[in-house]
Amino acid sequence: ENCKWECIYLLKLLLFLPLLIPFLISSSFFPPCYHPDGRPRHCLSEFINAAYGVQVNVTHSLHGPDNNPNITTLTDLHNPHNLTCWRARAGADSGDWVFTLPLGRRFEITYISLQFCSQGQPSNPISISILKSMDHGRSWRPMQHYSSNCLEDFKQPSLTIAQTRHQETEPLCSDPRPLQRQRGSTVLAFSTLDGRPSSPDFDYSPTLQDWVTATDIRVPSGLILPVRAPLAISDLQVGGRCKCNGHASRCRRDDAGQAVCVCEHHTAGPDCDMCEDFYVDRPWHRATPTHPNPCVACECNGHSNKCRFSMEVFQQSGRKSGGVCLKCRHHTAGRHCQYCQNGFTRDTSKPLDHRKACQPCQCHPLGAVGRWCNQTSGQCLCREGVTGLRCNRCAPGYKQGKSPLRPCIRESEQTKERSGNTERSPEECVSYCQPSEVKVRMNLETYCLKDYGWFQVRGMERSGPWWQFSIAVQTVFRTGSSSRIRRGSQSLWVPDRDLGCGCPALHVGRTFLLIGAEEGERSLAPEESRLVADRSTLALQWREHWSPKLRGFRGQDKRGRCPQRPPNKPMKGK
Repeated sequence: ENCKWECIYLLKLLLFLPLLIPFLISSSFFPPCYHPDGRPRHCLSEFINAAYGVQVNVTHSLHGPDNNPNITTLTDLHNPHNLTCWRARAGADSGDWVFTLPLGRRFEITYISLQFCSQGQPSNPISISILKSMDHGRSWRPMQHYSSNCLEDFKQPSLTIAQTRHQETEPLCSDPRPLQRQRGSTVLAFSTLDGRPSSPDFDYSPTLQDWVTATDIRVPSGLILPVRAPLAISDLQVGGRCKCNGHASRCRRDDAGQAVCVCEHHTAGPDCDMCEDFYVDRPWHRATPTHPNPCVACECNGHSNKCRFSMEVFQQSGRKSGGVCLKCRHHTAGRHCQYCQNGFTRDTSKPLDHRKACQPCQCHPLGAVGRWCNQTSGQCLCREGVTGLRCNRCAPGYKQGKSPLRPCIRESEQTKERSGNTERSPEECVSYCQPSEVKVRMNLETYCLKDYGWFQVRGMERSGPWWQFSIAVQTVFRTGSSSRIRRGSQSLWVPDRDLGCGCPALHVGRTFLLIGAEEGERSLAPEESRLVADRSTLALQWREHWSPKLRGFRGQDKRGRCPQRPPNKPMKGK
């Protein structure tokens, strides 16, 4: 017998299962802010009575605050079969009552209603306003006026519909009589979007979205119901939704008791009005029914979990991507951590997001110029006469030399000296290079004598007896009359004989403070219009704490603090 009833129960369950499956799928597996296939979509928070349970502040223009404990009846659970009423105190039948309702957060208001305890229609003159605050009561703006004489009370004509789109965010004034009847009482109801021409396009109208937004509601009232009867109100309602900008389907109370949106689409903030950290590849936008506008993660190839948004980069990308990765790890660099740092090369056997995608360059310490190598092939930058992927052997026609600065020399002494550059020992290089870091004093006197520029080295290549460096000048602190340095991308030319001695000591991928030569000591590049650095130039690896000091010197220079140079007299001193 028991088996029989169990079989009947299972059979009924199977019959209803097809009806239950769509409900379970829609309610449990697919959240309101996402399509069944996981794509984000526009969603709305629950529609609620934002006034429910909120303490209303009531004051009288003549008698001050009202301490009637029945004030809680204005926002309690409304029961049409058992009306609870707040009544104005005796003797307060002249002057205005002001009801202030703090909502505690920003809501998008749909309607505001006052339900009176009496069924009678008002016969006395009416003067009542509905105001809102968007900054928690610091400032107020009228949303609607009700009056039997709008011109006299509010200096505007009686209108129920805004005549133009320019008027739709201005308060209208009208006579509400006769008041609506609802379950044994009368109701004054205000709809925030009624009579607004753009209301059908609300989701695409930032103006109307701002119009319905409020943190507080205030109702100054001179309404008497009926003749000589005290004001009696049973219910105050504010219908609306938490302002979540289309990125949340519900609100919840936080630890402080404030209502906050449960944000989706990788948005954040109490109103879902910003993007989560790392999801800043595009600017934040409100969701609409056609464009959910989720926040998009930065593309850092798994080598960083921090990034920032750059509007300049976003514009340059055709408004597609503006995220710039920060603190790239695993020896990577670049906006997307897609390059290898100086001194590392790409290991093509591993995917780009592998933590060992960048391997150290295997450059020979003597045969290579620095530790830089090609990002893709790993080819090191070899000195003259040196060849090989790692710059570890002499090229044909060269033989091993004795100087660490010229590890390979031509077998013919005549061709070895074809450029007039004889081999120098480290001791000779010290005397050959003119400036020294020891001689640099960061004060106004030395600042006024030279050029100062802050730049990054991006690449280098040989051109005969010269090396051409591609640089990006970040800031020019000071320039002389004949200086060629300027902000932006530029080419810097360095003689091979000077770079061989390390003066200046430049490396690809690093940032330097370039302290130029004095007037009269500058060399000429292959063309006179080009920027040159040579043995009289000093390049120091950039330090952030130099910036405010140099900017201060620049300000003093502009105010005329730098001494005038004597005519026809060359400057001395480093």
